Amino acid sequence: MNRDSVKGSYYIRVSKSGWYVCYQFYKDGVRSQASVAKLAYRELGFKTEMSVDEAKERCKLLNAERGLIKDKIRVAAKRVTEIKNINETLFPTHSVEAFQELLKEENFGSEAHLEKLYSHFNFIQTMVNYLRLQPFEYKDNSKKIYKYFISKQISLNYSYRLLTVLNRWGKFHSKTTGQFYDDVKAPRGREQSAIADAQKTKSGKETELGVRTESLPLVPEKLQAAKDKLIPDQFNWLKISVWFGLRPEEVDLLDDDTQFRVEFNLKSKTKVLHVYQPKLQSIPENKRWKRIPVVFKEQEECLELIAEGNFERPLNKTIRKHCGQGITCYGGRKNFVDMMLDKGQRIEDISLWLGHTSIETTWKHYKNRQTINFIETAETSVSK
Repeated sequence: MNRDSVKGSYYIRVSKSGWYVCYQFYKDGVRSQASVAKLAYRELGFKTEMSVDEAKERCKLLNAERGLIKDKIRVAAKRVTEIKNINETLFPTHSVEAFQELLKEENFGSEAHLEKLYSHFNFIQTMVNYLRLQPFEYKDNSKKIYKYFISKQISLNYSYRLLTVLNRWGKFHSKTTGQFYDDVKAPRGREQSAIADAQKTKSGKETELGVRTESLPLVPEKLQAAKDKLIPDQFNWLKISVWFGLRPEEVDLLDDDTQFRVEFNLKSKTKVLHVYQPKLQSIPENKRWKRIPVVFKEQEECLELIAEGNFERPLNKTIRKHCGQGITCYGGRKNFVDMMLDKGQRIEDISLWLGHTSIETTWKHYKNRQTINFIETAETSVSK
């Protein structure tokens, strides 16, 4: 991310002919100002019919959004500094570089998957540096490791992934030093429950370590209510995620025509959106495509947005601010099952559209347990 791209701020100037958008920034202590081309107004979320006050409010939202990006840059810079301060004895530079190269060589997934492995390894380095443990000490100090997970309020699934990388590093480093290594086992019983319970108490989605928590559902009505507060491309991104139930990375890839296609199915007489699922690395590549029939007018509208390329993922902080606390970029996908069930679709079909290998996964992780559903019959006593 380029720091220059988030410097400065927007403001409104008023003249006899109306209002117009300006931009100012500082370089070497000198303030520079410029007018924003009117052709860019729409992209920035300004409308010509806005009042001066409405335009000023839009500037505040834009500047706040840019402030969030700056915060993200500062957090990323802090992570780099933390990694540089890792004890050389625990993580010799040459060994770290060799291990990262091994992760790259053994990675059969996407570049995004490799980046996740690097991120997990960064977490491991921070943790082990804090605990001051050598690889041969990992297993005997497994409870300290579990307690560290608890202190960081990470999820059970994330802790399992971290332990996988920890053990890979432990075996790699021990092999190079001629030492025996014994795996740290996954937490069970009380330790497992303690990690799960601690993660449930975490507020917000993002922490310094970037750990993800489960999103609340984003319903179409709530998204529509936030439309005027979001940059148009960000609103479009969320709309696509809501009406197709796609994973965030799948929505992002809709600007690459090798990752999706739209075909007309003669048998069903409907358009079908074919989406490649980069997450599914354990199955053959030709089976990683999912097919979603386009049967609602909102989905037709989304196809137009995809064709135009006018969509961009918003920050989770932005989504929470305008759509509701607890909602993230997974919110649309989280609501997809209940929304489609309400529209009369079958759970077995919805499961396929989500790209799940089993209905059990769909029902366990995506069915909202807070909703009240029942079938009214002649014997029910529901008052009208």
